[in-house]
Amino acid sequence: MSTKVFLFMGRPGAGKGVQSELLSKVLGYPIFSTGVRVREFAAEPTLLGKKIKEVSEEGGLVPFWFASYLFEEALFRLKDEEGIIFEGVGRKEPEARLFTEVNDWMGRDFKVIYLDTLEETVIERLKKRRATSGRTDDEGHKLQNRFDHYNAETVPALYFFRSLGRVIDINGEQTPQEVHAEIMEKLKPFLTQ
Repeated sequence: MSTKVFLFMGRPGAGKGVQSELLSKVLGYPIFSTGVRVREFAAEPTLLGKKIKEVSEEGGLVPFWFASYLFEEALFRLKDEEGIIFEGVGRKEPEARLFTEVNDWMGRDFKVIYLDTLEETVIERLKKRRATSGRTDDEGHKLQNRFDHYNAETVPALYFFRSLGRVIDINGEQTPQEVHAEIMEKLKPFLTQ
């Protein structure tokens, strides 16, 4: 059985969005980005939108139950033969455990593609992204908050996935093209039936 569910993890600015897009072009799978969905909710003039906007503007993470609701909906709507690429899911250990439980219950194998990148490298990348994207969570104390959340919450989630043997380590220090090539090489055993 080939793997049809992939989850990108890494520090803020590691290149998860870029690599998700490149993998999507090859496999033809849609991308589910928690960050994109959260920004959509934050733009809504609702109580939920206001709360999510506050959390996002401070560089925080939405509660795991909200992120879980979003990824569960995406997984439940998949047809048997369809695949999906997740970016920004499983960033807290309870969420990682639930993601695993849902996929296991549904009989879907998944792999975590971890973009291993130094903090100094991603800081430089985020400075460039901030200049072109206007994202407010890529600056000053908000960025530091994102790194703090990554270290305190996402690293334990990654350890959990690692304990299950689901993590594929990728050298994120390379160019985007080299990172993509390494991903494709390491995914070969999981894409064949």
